[in-house]
Amino acid sequence: MSARAARFTRIEKPDLTGAAASWLALLTLAIVASILSSDFLDKQNLLNIGRQAAPLAVVALGQTIVILCGGIDVSVGAVMSLTTVVVSTEMNSDPSMVIPAVLLVLVLGAAIGLANGFFIAKVGTDPFVTTLAAMLIISGAALVYTQGSPTNGLTTGFRQISEGELLGIPASIFFAAGAFALAWFLLRRTVWGRSIYAIGGNMRATYLSGRRTGLVQATAYLASSLFAVVAGLLLAARIGTGAVSAGSGFELESIAAALIGGTAFGGGRGRISGTIAGVLILVVLFNLVNLLGLPSQLQQIVRGAVIVLGVAAYSRRAATGS
Repeated sequence: MSARAARFTRIEKPDLTGAAASWLALLTLAIVASILSSDFLDKQNLLNIGRQAAPLAVVALGQTIVILCGGIDVSVGAVMSLTTVVVSTEMNSDPSMVIPAVLLVLVLGAAIGLANGFFIAKVGTDPFVTTLAAMLIISGAALVYTQGSPTNGLTTGFRQISEGELLGIPASIFFAAGAFALAWFLLRRTVWGRSIYAIGGNMRATYLSGRRTGLVQATAYLASSLFAVVAGLLLAARIGTGAVSAGSGFELESIAAALIGGTAFGGGRGRISGTIAGVLILVVLFNLVNLLGLPSQLQQIVRGAVIVLGVAAYSRRAATGS
């Protein structure tokens, strides 16, 4: 095996350490939360945590795919907001429009993802700047579409994807589990998934090996936007309305979840199982703030602190080689 081939093989190997550490941190946090609040382990509270975590988990899975290939997508929150306003508006005009509305937002999400991917992979624009511009454009389009007003029109049947339960478990958790299974299969059982890791680990080596790096990058952003659309559907069903600010903050929380879960910010290393742990760490922290009766504004401080700690933890692991 040549030196180049050996290096290429090594960079495709996912990192296990970060994910395991994140699950251990989650277990520790859950124990602390149960000690600080007797209501934490209440069945209804745990169900609420599941409902709250589902949209974030889905969008964070797509964000993880992009970060693994060395990119970032800050437009996902705007995509979620656009999804909520479009589906609620379409359903309000005609309750039978559930399926067409869902198909419409999936097409819009695909178009946004492909546009991001084209500029980043083919034109060579910076991922952060490109997706930031997309966020502004999408938010502006949502404002024009709704004239700045919340939209109400979600049917009772549609809301069951969040409010409904199956075997006592919120339906939204099953959707999130399905998204996880799909992401796991794509990343671990396909050439495309191995290419995602390889591009994040060493773009030049991947290109020289004959893989179509531009196409893989572009489809990573396509996947991110489609996951964001599904997350937006779950969010719309949970809050029962559409709003141009509904997805605000999810772009940062999805990045934080991936980093806390051990995904390398520069790409090439990480596991989506770690991302799920990162999501649950964030949601449990937010839930604990509410249970303790602390000001809701503290959630912003928690977000910032957790992001810094997540990056610091990864930097320390990278420096020590562990």
